[in-house]
Amino acid sequence: MASPVSVGAAAPVQLPAVDSGTTILTTAGYLFLLLGVIFLAYWLLKRFGVPGALTSSGPNGPRLVNRLMLGNRQSVAVVRYRDKDLLLGVTEHNVTLLAEEEAAPEPEPAGRRSFASVLKRSAGRD
Repeated sequence: MASPVSVGAAAPVQLPAVDSGTTILTTAGYLFLLLGVIFLAYWLLKRFGVPGALTSSGPNGPRLVNRLMLGNRQSVAVVRYRDKDLLLGVTEHNVTLLAEEEAAPEPEPAGRRSFASVLKRSAGRD
């Protein structure tokens, strides 16, 4: 017995209909949800997280005492780091250590040393 061979075109395959408006809104919703979670995590870390994780290095880190601009992108800065005052020459391409001395105990805020006094004292040691 011979089986009958069907001659003719195959039935077209139906693809599911895609509503692009709903797809775009769903994608945008997930994007905003993800951004919200990222901002919430950032806020929680800043509020309750490890001290210094998202902020400056704290009281023991480097601290800019004073800065004198000499020209366009050139300056001289006094930085306090680990009980030392560092006199730094700063340009656009490098930072040079000009002088280093032991830091005096922290004076009261009203009696802070001026930039000129630190520069004179550092220049006198050379």
